[in-house]
Amino acid sequence: MKQMTIRDLKIYFKDKSTIFFSLLGVLIIWFLFVFFLGDQMESGFVGVANADEIVSSWVVSGMLAACSVTTSLGAYGVMVEDKTNKCIKDFYSSPLKRSDIAGGYMITGIVVSFIMSCATLILGEIYIVTNGGSLIYGTTLLQVFGVMLLSSFSSSALVCFIVTFVRNVNTFVTISVSLGTLVGFLIGAYIAIGSLPVGIQWVIKLFPPSHSAVIYRQLLMNEPMAEGIGNTPVGTQTLAEIKELLGVTFTYGTYVCEMWVHALVLLLSGLLFYGLAILKMSLKTKN
Repeated sequence: MKQMTIRDLKIYFKDKSTIFFSLLGVLIIWFLFVFFLGDQMESGFVGVANADEIVSSWVVSGMLAACSVTTSLGAYGVMVEDKTNKCIKDFYSSPLKRSDIAGGYMITGIVVSFIMSCATLILGEIYIVTNGGSLIYGTTLLQVFGVMLLSSFSSSALVCFIVTFVRNVNTFVTISVSLGTLVGFLIGAYIAIGSLPVGIQWVIKLFPPSHSAVIYRQLLMNEPMAEGIGNTPVGTQTLAEIKELLGVTFTYGTYVCEMWVHALVLLLSGLLFYGLAILKMSLKTKN
């Protein structure tokens, strides 16, 4: 399994175009807010001194959540290419255990997602600082790294299950481009979730990676929002209402989800989709 993982990682990081398309969703979010949506969103925080920091922290949170999905998808491109080139048949005929082969692909997805999330965090922190914010450190930084691991595990599992249905590179490229574009909507990173129709809000709330976006927002935004808004309403909205509008909190009816609930959703969804992926691959092997 170790050798398979090392081999898959080398193939992924050797292909610069794969890395670029893996980061497509992240780049789209950043581009939209820097050149189009940023000023419009900041205009909603009239009288808030650190509006730039709040908005930039919101953007970076979405970038981090999107990164875990798109980069793990790029990592699984190695598995699709092995299927297309019939390399996987050579692996199956070798002394390698099939569980080691599958495990190598899965671990590669998680590792790539985590590494690229760290790179996105570094770029995101630079972006926040240039907009008047401050670097995260100490306990908050450790919590962010913990969320990265959990998000990478959950997103990689979801992507792994999707890829088990892919048979050729052309289909994979189509899925990669589509998901890279749509993931921003599915995690509520393009538009504040509270301004969307109720039905779309439920789709976002049921999409596992959106729960990692919520945790990132809470870790990166709670302090700037408390400092800039506190108990003073912005317009007619209170701090709690603004958090719900921006997706800093998810509410189901009258219940406001706590951070541990979001973490539990990520963990359970990861276990579920990896289980389904293993089941799908085992059934396909028997056939």
